Amino acid sequence: MDRIRPLSAALVVLVVLWSAGATVELFVTTFSVGANVTPAMVTVALLVVVLLAAIAVGARNRRWLANPRSYW
Repeated sequence: MDRIRPLSAALVVLVVLWSAGATVELFVTTFSVGANVTPAMVTVALLVVVLLAAIAVGARNRRWLANPRSYW
């Protein structure tokens, strides 16, 4: 059980670094040059809004915030 904690932490760090790299790549390749910058920005903004709306709808039931172990 003691080896699982560092492995989990390493996995979380890896996912965070991977996500940060993907975000940088998105901004560099999609939003920097080209005629399709505005539609790409609108699409990404729409995806962010939809994701936040889904999180808000899922968070309406506050039970998972109070005690996530019992909810899942």
